[in-house]
Amino acid sequence: MQTQLNNFVKENSFAIESEAELIQAFRPRDQKKLVLPEKLKFPLNVRSYFTWKEPSGVYTYLIFKMPNWDLPRGVAFKRSASTGEPVGGLCSWCHAYGTSDEIGMLSVSMSSNVSSSYLICHDLSCIEKIEDNAAMSGKEPDKYIAELYYRMEKLFENISGYKPE
Repeated sequence: MQTQLNNFVKENSFAIESEAELIQAFRPRDQKKLVLPEKLKFPLNVRSYFTWKEPSGVYTYLIFKMPNWDLPRGVAFKRSASTGEPVGGLCSWCHAYGTSDEIGMLSVSMSSNVSSSYLICHDLSCIEKIEDNAAMSGKEPDKYIAELYYRMEKLFENISGYKPE
């Protein structure tokens, strides 16, 4: 269910009924590297999107669903190893600023030879950061949440529409 205010999407909620449904949300290439969180209970009621890291911290997983999609979709991001001193960065999804320990390159495998990289928050806590920043500045977060959803939707369009040459 979604609610609207000023023509912006405020919140998008959905449910995942079983572990099998959660796994099916991912592409076959991502299912191979999927490590589910321990003690996950179903049905899983999701507000906006669901994310978790596997224990080593190499992979971060994202489950997302737009209202016009039949089913939720998932993607496995691989964290690029950072070298050298921590530096600052700006998340391209929520525009939060942080060190390279917080914001960095996460890549999505398109094929065995091609990947797409995104400079985003490592923990994908973008919606929380948008809400916190809006509350501190006295602004409504709706417009920024709608922009976040749009960027996430484009990510899934990019990976589902990729055609190797």
